[in-house]
Amino acid sequence: MAKSRNFAKDWFTAKNWNPFAFQKQVWKAVKEGQSGLLHASTGAGKTYALWFAALNRFAITETTPRKRKAPAEPLTVLWITPMRALAADTARALEAPLESLNIPWTVGLRTGDTSSSERARQSRRLPTTLITTPESLTLMLARADSQTSLSH
Repeated sequence: MAKSRNFAKDWFTAKNWNPFAFQKQVWKAVKEGQSGLLHASTGAGKTYALWFAALNRFAITETTPRKRKAPAEPLTVLWITPMRALAADTARALEAPLESLNIPWTVGLRTGDTSSSERARQSRRLPTTLITTPESLTLMLARADSQTSLSH
């Protein structure tokens, strides 16, 4: 049986970090199904405010151990970054808590730098979280299968 966890609390406690008040507000708002806009200066903690909101809301973890790693969820989070230069840093930040919290999600990049082999792999199966730019998202939306592939 799977259950929801407070991944933010678990990870921040393990790191001996204290979340900022605005991060807690974001986590609570998303848990309640609210939407909004988060505006904060660079380095203020926006990434983890939003990432843990998504993990807390959508990620499920197994309470019983498995012999094999659980398959990744279908595309659940579409992360749009304004510049492809930020995409790799964002991916590293988003991947950091996944293994330690036993969350079987995958993180992928789709920018102008993405190789044709990676784009082909993503055409077959998107990662759980896709980090992309507005330009690359526009190209993805123009595909005939975009409604199906992005429906999750």
